[in-house]
Formats: sequence, structure tokens, C-alpha cells
Amino acid sequence: MTQPAQQALRAPIARRLFLFFLLSAFVPLAAIGLLSFAEVRGMLAEQAELRLARLAKSYATAIFERLAFAADIGSAAADSPGAGAADSMATRAFRSLFFVEANGVVRAIIGEAKSLDLPTGARERLASGKPVLWAVGEGAHPRILLAASISRAAGGFIAGEVKPEYLWGPDDEWPAATEFCVVLESSRRVLHCPAEMTATALRAVDSRAAASSTWARPDGVETFRARSASQFMRGAFGSPDWMVIASQPEGYQLARAVAFSRVYIPVLALALVMVTWLTLRQARNIVAPLTRLAARARGIEANDFNSRLDLARGDEFGELGGAFDQMAARLGRQFASLNALAEIDRLILSTQDMAQVVRIVLQRIDSVVASDFASITLFSMDDPGHARTYFCPPEARASVTMVRHTASDADNAMLQRANHNRVVSWGPEDALSGYLRPLREHGMSTAHLHPITWRGATCGVLVLGYRAIHELTPDEDRSALELADRMAVAVSSAWRDEQIYEQAHFDRLTALPNRLLFEDRLEREVVRAQRESMQFAVLLIDLDHFKNVNDSLGHGYGDEVLREAAQRIGACIRNSDTLCRLGGDEFVVMVTALHTSQEAWLIAETIVAAMSREFKPGDQSCFVSASVGIASFPADGQSVGQLLKCADTAMYRAKAAGRAQAVFFEERMNVETVARATLDRDLRVAMDRGELVLHYQPQLDLRSGAIRGAEALIRWQHPTHGLVSPARFIPLAEETGFIEEIGRWSIERACGQMRAWRLEGLALERIAVNFSPRQFRKRSLVDFVGRCMAEASLPPAALEIEITEGLLAERGKLIEQILRELSGAGHRIALDDFGTGFSSMSYLKRFPVDAIKIDRVFIEGLAPGTDSQAIVAAVIAMSHALGKAVVAEGVETREQLELLRAMGCDEIQGFVLSAAVPPAHFAALLRSWNPAEQGYKSWSVSNTD
Repeated sequence: MTQPAQQALRAPIARRLFLFFLLSAFVPLAAIGLLSFAEVRGMLAEQAELRLARLAKSYATAIFERLAFAADIGSAAADSPGAGAADSMATRAFRSLFFVEANGVVRAIIGEAKSLDLPTGARERLASGKPVLWAVGEGAHPRILLAASISRAAGGFIAGEVKPEYLWGPDDEWPAATEFCVVLESSRRVLHCPAEMTATALRAVDSRAAASSTWARPDGVETFRARSASQFMRGAFGSPDWMVIASQPEGYQLARAVAFSRVYIPVLALALVMVTWLTLRQARNIVAPLTRLAARARGIEANDFNSRLDLARGDEFGELGGAFDQMAARLGRQFASLNALAEIDRLILSTQDMAQVVRIVLQRIDSVVASDFASITLFSMDDPGHARTYFCPPEARASVTMVRHTASDADNAMLQRANHNRVVSWGPEDALSGYLRPLREHGMSTAHLHPITWRGATCGVLVLGYRAIHELTPDEDRSALELADRMAVAVSSAWRDEQIYEQAHFDRLTALPNRLLFEDRLEREVVRAQRESMQFAVLLIDLDHFKNVNDSLGHGYGDEVLREAAQRIGACIRNSDTLCRLGGDEFVVMVTALHTSQEAWLIAETIVAAMSREFKPGDQSCFVSASVGIASFPADGQSVGQLLKCADTAMYRAKAAGRAQAVFFEERMNVETVARATLDRDLRVAMDRGELVLHYQPQLDLRSGAIRGAEALIRWQHPTHGLVSPARFIPLAEETGFIEEIGRWSIERACGQMRAWRLEGLALERIAVNFSPRQFRKRSLVDFVGRCMAEASLPPAALEIEITEGLLAERGKLIEQILRELSGAGHRIALDDFGTGFSSMSYLKRFPVDAIKIDRVFIEGLAPGTDSQAIVAAVIAMSHALGKAVVAEGVETREQLELLRAMGCDEIQGFVLSAAVPPAHFAALLRSWNPAEQGYKSWSVSNTD
């Protein structure tokens, strides 16, 4: 060892460094060497095992495919005797091959015919068209026999001995240094195996697993490794499963590990020598500068930031010494800044008053970064165009002044693009931003702007001003950035709290209070009204037909309608009242300080009138109305829940009474609500219980006197309430959506009844079924109707589809398309209740309507010289001019019938002929009806069950 090295090793750190370096190199290298060799050996062994397993499986698959091919070519040779290709292939696969006929006669195909002993069950397999495989003979190489059925002779089959060289394959095609052995798993019988592998093969069969095994040749010179793979043979050949064992010499598998060890050990020794030399060299170069650095670190620990290392070296230790000196100088400057920032942090976290936080920051800013002026500007969260600027006047640095001003879009855009430090200077006549003007008035000529940003948005700016041009040092710039970041934390906390409150208490679409805030204010008003013996009212407002706006115009236009509705309602109430959106198209108003209930009703009527005006969302126009329910305190309820429930009940009463009106709550509304809920519940189980039935009212052809059709009318036989009027439960089913299921049931039942009548020989052209507008909202309606007609084996003309004018008024493209498809399929479309709804001649021209049904309202007052006669005559004439048939509903007297026939009406239905009756009564009417008998005298039938 050289003299410098001995001197370096005298130091304790050098000796430890040398020892640690040596150990850290020798131990890992030695361990790496051993582990690497073991890992390489293990990887090679594992790869060899995997290769052996794949080879065993591949060899087993090849044997299986050869046997299957042999069965095919054997059958082909028997099917086509004399075919050269088939015979050639059979000769290559079989040592002998013969055909056994159904009567037992054996005919040789290849070699000589021999007697054949088939295994048990072989003939059954051959009869089912499956081949049979079995081994015959003793020893390590028994004969392999294969039998297979052929297609040209029932009961006959071919059998033969498979050539070993074909079945096991040539040795020169095997992978290098690889031998294979084939054994029957169940009987431990060796089918093909080198002699030295026989014991290994039997052990593999005994283990019943494809696990690795090792074995040595009898001379013990070389060790072999083997892997096995099982080949399923029972399903394909009726033979026990075969196990294939592949083996290779272990030395062949691990040859690369031996080569690796011959190179790796010398390299490892050379590496240890180099590590030792480099360790001694580095120990000498490290000890001296480390000693000086340790001494200087102890000085900094003692708050000595003025001493310097002055370590003159050209390497990293020299750079470390210079950096250490710079660090000591910076630490001295930053300690004061850190103390000030820590105090500011405590103040930010301890108060939520932004003005107080800004005041403290401005008063402590001189401790962080030196400046002649400082200000903090905060933009309004809701309106970035307004801002507040806080600053300390130079003559009174202990006080803080706040100035409100506007913030232009250009200023905000500039701050958005600015980095954390933007320098601004100006002349005496230059126009400045609002947040710079207060400080220029005190003599500032240069400013450094540090934007206060939160989540990418500029929420303020920190301004450091100077009387002369001044460049911030990196430390000053960093300190200013930290101040801006701390202000961003304070602002974001205040904004986040405000946003959380708004999101929890205000509706995002309309900016109105939501249910949570409204219930809180309502609860407070209840307490105040109880204390001061005052009354107030709750107005629950629901938009009528708003769903049609969303369905026809889209939800975007629907949102615009909701926003305008909120504005209209807000314009109708007083400043002391509270308006909120409960959700969807529901609004609620709390009207306070009422003297009489009439005041609440007047406000509600004002709202109804305002909501009845046309809405113009975007480039569209639509009409909605409002139904208002009014609940008064304390008459209708003395709690939040009671008042809202009563107002909701009153609102539904307003809808039931025709919509677009205001209704006060009454106690009887509770009774009606409960009854309505009970009826809805009973209706949903009425169909399963068989309580719903169809009655049929005949339709008479006035020209021929024949009953050509019938209208199917639904009836509900309630077990408690008796026969429930359709006028009561059909609107309820429409509102709840259950009408769709009732409609499907009606169509199926009417089609089934029509089929039954036709099988009975009754002459009836069609059945009319009323379709709900809700059924036309789904494209599947056409397919459903077609399926019902097909199941009943009825032509499309047998089903008449009755619709109302309200359906046509929706003007949906889907509705028009469905109607045209139904009409095109052959169904007659009838427009029911014509004249009572949105009657328009454009409907008759645009939509495929085949018949017009005049409502009973016009038939009831029908008499010569009356207005009803003029209206009915006009409808009949107009319909005939458009090629439409006319059906009059509600005809009750013979005079009405004769008058309608004189006016040219095509068909009638009503009590003059028959009421709607059960199917059995209707069938009896059809059987007894004779158009020529006494000029229509016997037309009525009793409507009793």
C-alpha cells in the first residue's frame, strides 16, 4: 500500500469508508455472482422443463392426429378400392389392413387378412361411427391396432395394424437429444419407449401428474430430466388415455450455465480489485473537504451565517463549498422572511375575514420582500369586472386603505397571460389600471405584478411598487410568489366556502333558492308567525304541459323556459316574499305578512296570468300554463311538512279542475288524495285479478241496416266499489302511465274476441279499440299491433284504431310516422270525439284519418232547425268531401237516427241500438239481427249480465 494511502486510512472516516466500500462491493458482487449463477441455472432448467412439456404435448398431439388420419385413410381405402392415392396413403400408415363385412367375412386390403379379437364394446362404437384403438402383444413395443367404420357398408368396418414408424414418427425428426416414451395411464403398459426410459415412464404413470422427474442411465454417467403430458384417447378412439414422456440430458439443458460460470468468475475477481483501488483513492480525496464542511455546519448550527469555507477546489467539493457559502448567506436573509411568512400562515388559517387577512399581509410584507409600496387587489367572484384594492399609504404604513373600482377585460386578460412576475412602468400621462392608480398617486413609477390565481382563474393581484426602476432578486421574486400563493389559498378558501353554500342552497339553473334553503326560511317564518300571531301563505306552482316542451323542442329549450318562468314569477311577487325552485317544473312562493287570504290569491292569479303568455325560447315559441295550490298558515298547517303537503294537494286539485288556475287547500282534498291513491293501487292489480273486462257497443250502417262493427269499451268490476266509471279511472291511468299496459291488454283481448266470434261464424267486419296518446310515444306500437293480429289470424281491416284530436295536436313526427304505418298496414283510423278538442281541418288533410266520429255533445241536442243540426250537417258534408266516413256517437232516439240518415251519415252507435254489452250479449244481438225485419224496429238489447 502506498504512503498517501496509508495516511488517508489513518482517519476513522477513511477507514470506515474503505471498509464500507469494500464490503458494499465484495458482498454484493459475490452474492450477485452466486444468485446470478443460480438464477441462470434455474431459468435454464425452467425453460428446459417448459420445452420438454411442450415437446411431450406436441408429440402426443402428433400421435393423435396420425391415428385420426390413419382412420380416415383406412376408411377411404375401403370405400374406394383401387383408388391409387388412397391405397398409397394407407400403405404408408398400415402394416396390414383388411375389411370386415357385416356377416363377419374378412377381406384383405393391405397384407394378409387375419382373425380379429375386438376389445369389449368395440362393435358398439363402430356401429355409432366411432373408431376403436387397442394394443396387442407383450414387451416394450406391442402392436397397435385400429378399427373404423366405413360409409359404404352398414355394419362393416376396416381394421389394421398401424406401422410403428408411421405412428411414432422417424427419430431424425425428433428435437436434438430428446427421446419419447408412450405409456397407457390406466394399465402402466408401455407402448413405445427406449429401454433406459421404461422405469421413468412407469413412475410418471404412477404419479398421475405431468410433474418433472429425473433418472440416470444404468452406468450412472449422465442424468436425464423428463416431463409428461396426458393425451385424452377415450372419447375419440375408445382407448385408455396415453401418457407421453419426453426426456433430455440434464447436461444438454444446462450447457449455457456452465459457459456462463467460466466467464463470470474472472470478471467478478477483476471487479473486486478495481473497487479496492478506487476506494483507497476516493477516501483520500473525501476526508479533507468533509472535515472542513463538518466544521462549517457546526458554525451554522450556532447561527453563524457570516463565516465562509472558501474551499478552492476544481471538483464537486469546490462547488459544494461555494454552494455552502451561498446557502449560509441566503439562510441569513430567509430566516427573517420565514418567520414572517409563518406568522402570516397562522393568521390566514385562524380567520375567514378576507379584509383582516389582507390587512395582516400588507403590514407584514416588509419582512418578506423589500418594497416602497405594496397593494393587494381582489376581484369579485360573481362579477370579475369589479374589484377592491387594499394598500398601506406611505405616510401611515400601519393603516390599510381600501378602494373600490372597476376591472377591465383587458386587465384581466393581461393578468391571465402574465407569469408570476410582470414588470410595469409608465410615464406621467399614461392611463393605468384601476389597481395601480392609488399607488401612483403616492409616487410609484415601477410595479412588479404577481397574479393571485386559483384553479387557473385570476382572482387578484399582488403589486410591489418602487419609486425607481428596481429588479427583484431571485429570492425576492420567490418570496413575492409565496405571498401570492398564500393569498390564493385564503381567497380560494373563502370562494370555496361561498360556492359550497350556493351549491347547497341555490338552484344552478335559475339561481333561485332550492328546497333546502326554502324549507329553512319557511321554518323560520313559521316560528316568527307563531310569535307575532301573523299569517302567511305557501304557493306551490307547477307548469302545465311542460313535458311537451322537453319532448318536442328539447331540454335546452326547456331550460330556457324554466329560467324565463322563474323571472316571470319573480316579477309577480313582492320583495319580502321568497321564491324557490323545488325541482323539475315546480316552483314555490312564500307570501309573508298577509292581512287576508285574498292577497295570496291575487298574487297567485297574477302568476297564472303571467305564465299563460307565449314563451319564446331561442328561435321557437310555445305555450305553457301554471297550476297553483295555496296553503295558508295557520289554517291549513302549522309545520313545514304540513304546509307543503297541503299546497301540493291543492295544486293537484287545480290540475284536475282544468289547469291554469289557483286553488286553495281544503280538508276534503286530503280525502280525495287518499281515495285517488287507493284507486291507483287497486287499478294496478285489477288486470291480474281479472276485474277489467271489455264490453262491445254495435255500430250500425245506416245504408244497409247491417251491424258492421263494434267499439270495445273497457269496464272495471271493482270487488268493493262495484262497476267503476271509465271517466274516473282512465284519466288516472293516463296520468300514472298505466294506460299503456291497459291499452296493450285491450288490443290483445279485442283481437282474441274477434277471432272467437269469427270461429263461431258471426259476421262482423271490425272492432274499434281506443288508443291512448301515450301508446304512440313508442315505435314498438306498430310491431305490437301486427303481432296481435298475426296471433289472432285476423286481417288488418278487422281492427279499427280510434284516436283523439289531442294526439294530432302534438304534431310529433313519430306520431305521424306510426299512424301512416298503421294505415298502410290496412287498419282503419278513426278520429274520436271530433269537434270537442283542437278541431282543425289541417288534421284531416295531413294525417291518414279514414273516419270521423261526431261527439255525443252535438247529437244530444240534434233536432230539426237547431244549431246542432247545422254543425252536424257541415261536418258530414266536409268529411264526405274529403273522402272520410262519418260515425255519430250517442244516438239515443229514433228521431235522431232518421235525421242523421237523412243528412247522409254513414254509421251510428248509441242506446237507440244497444248499450255496450258483454261479449255473450253482443253475440246474441248479432245472431238475432235482421236488417230487413220491420224497418229496424228491434234494435235494442238488454245490457244485463
